Amino acid sequence: MNEMSEELATVVAIEGDHAWVECERRSACSGCQQQSSCGTGTVAKAFPLKAPRLRVRLTAEVRVGQQVRLGIPQQSLLRGAALVYVLPLFCLLAGALLGQLWLAPLLSGGEGITILCCLLGGVLGFLLVRYFSNRLDQGRYGPQMLGVVVPVRILP
Repeated sequence: MNEMSEELATVVAIEGDHAWVECERRSACSGCQQQSSCGTGTVAKAFPLKAPRLRVRLTAEVRVGQQVRLGIPQQSLLRGAALVYVLPLFCLLAGALLGQLWLAPLLSGGEGITILCCLLGGVLGFLLVRYFSNRLDQGRYGPQMLGVVVPVRILP
């Protein structure tokens, strides 16, 4: 079964068979009772959140201003989290090991070579994240339009 995380978004522009939508971004610090004394809540208030724009393929006819339901596959979220957190850490550690076990003895160097290789591995990890994240946004891992939200009319 292919589970999806759903979110509402507003159509802001239409380009052929795709639409640009904006999702309301919510802070994780909006419902806590410690909001006034929490440093994270203070930082969240200081930097207003900008609504992200996404490009999605249209599956129904929509107009600018309408709300649509978007779905992101759970598998995409898990892969994205692994990509962002695990890949740079793995590259950082691989760089440190490469520097310590191979390059430092080869060049008769000390910890400086190990630290430099560690930093280069971390940079490589973030470059790989950037490369692979562009690939994951496309196709089945990107957001999908699930339907149009029809406003409910209350009769007098």
